[in-house]
Amino acid sequence: MSRAHGTEDPAAQAWSIDLPNAGSTRSTYINEARWSEDGSRLFVSRTVDPRAWPLLDAARPDIGALIIIFGVLAILIGIARIFRHPRTAGRSYCRRCNHDLNAVHSERPSALRCPECGLSLDGRGVVRGFGRGLRLARVGIPALATVACGATIFLTSIAPRQTPRLIQTWPVAAASAVPNWPWWRRSTIDRPYQFDLRVDVIRVNADGLRLESTALLPGWSPPWIARPDGTTIAWTEHSEDTGWVPRVAWFDTVRGRGESADLGPAQGFPAICGWSPDGREIVALLQDTGSDCRTRDDGSAIIDADVMAIDTTTGTVRTVGRGRGRATGGPPAGWMMCPAIAALGTDPHARAVTLATEHEQHSSERSTAGGLALRELTVIGDSGVQVIPLAGEWVEASWGLHRAWITTDGRLGVEFMAYPNTNPYLQGGPERFIDLTSGAVSDPPLSTTAAYPATSRTNAPSPDGSRHVRIEVDWSAPDTVSRIGVVVTPAPNE
Repeated sequence: MSRAHGTEDPAAQAWSIDLPNAGSTRSTYINEARWSEDGSRLFVSRTVDPRAWPLLDAARPDIGALIIIFGVLAILIGIARIFRHPRTAGRSYCRRCNHDLNAVHSERPSALRCPECGLSLDGRGVVRGFGRGLRLARVGIPALATVACGATIFLTSIAPRQTPRLIQTWPVAAASAVPNWPWWRRSTIDRPYQFDLRVDVIRVNADGLRLESTALLPGWSPPWIARPDGTTIAWTEHSEDTGWVPRVAWFDTVRGRGESADLGPAQGFPAICGWSPDGREIVALLQDTGSDCRTRDDGSAIIDADVMAIDTTTGTVRTVGRGRGRATGGPPAGWMMCPAIAALGTDPHARAVTLATEHEQHSSERSTAGGLALRELTVIGDSGVQVIPLAGEWVEASWGLHRAWITTDGRLGVEFMAYPNTNPYLQGGPERFIDLTSGAVSDPPLSTTAAYPATSRTNAPSPDGSRHVRIEVDWSAPDTVSRIGVVVTPAPNE
């Protein structure tokens, strides 16, 4: 029974499918398995090295440089041979010593061996002479093509100049002694891995499971969000690869195509937040890292933050309003950005909302894990901006903010990111709801704020609770995954 396209077990009413390229999985093997809000799709994310030949790819700059050196040497040696051994077009020459074998022009030599070096003149011992220009072309064109190929490989794999550091790989002496040595590069032998987050999108049909598409997100585990119907996932990019330009990227899970939009030429720290109420726009927050951070009495600083909306159909980026974020630390170590998030609303009195939090370490009878403290709410409306201080509600075992939305009853809903291995359901984290008028914080109807037991993260219930998903991982050797299976079963009767 094949599992490649999903199978159904009539007795257990269970469906299963194996994920492709299991062997490329690295790190914690499975980051999460998440249902779309309508239950039509499953998103299984894992950290992978997407390259088929990691070590070969890591050595691309060195390979390109060696190809360039080989091509240049071929040109120099060829030119030297041409000028040291001149030939006349139409005459015959000894291949070894270049002796002119024609007593008369255009006649083939009658001797069996070269009178100069004794080379046998049968077969390839005799070469036909050509003019200097043609000989240069026959040597130069292939050699120049080789140099161009090597230059392309080299220039497409090196990184911008970096601060010199000692590299424990070839060429150690040159790399450590020469400032701005040109082989400071992105792909290196001493860094043989390139980690991306692979998100496999599985369509849950009435008759089974089907792998719909696959998205590759740069980095170990970048935060991402899915549209409620699961047809698009979105994330932010902000790295040396983008020139530190904040960017929002999204992937159409139906068409299997990705797009992106820059949030502006100005540098800033972007964060993915959620979707607009109609599901048409991505909501992102851009905190201004260039703003003047001034220490407040509590040791933190206020950071300006723009609420951005990105239309996934047209790629249009618009600024909805300006809220606030927070930073801690300060000189001399520098400021550290704290998690912040935003949401859009349809009520004209709450066009957009931002929430600023801070990392804190608490110790209690339940847990000594850190969490997030809720600091302030900024409500951006048509009549102005209102800042609502929060009471420092502490969300245990949370290290970030996943998504936010404005409810129809005028509250901000926030889903937090749980620490790894603390959520037995593999998806989501604690949730809080904050009143946009009073700032009162409340739990969801079914509280998820209690400390999560340290169980294996295997089951994730569907939104309607009718099905569970289980992830099966097989190893062929230590740290080598041979198979990753996704099994969807009916929820047990309780």
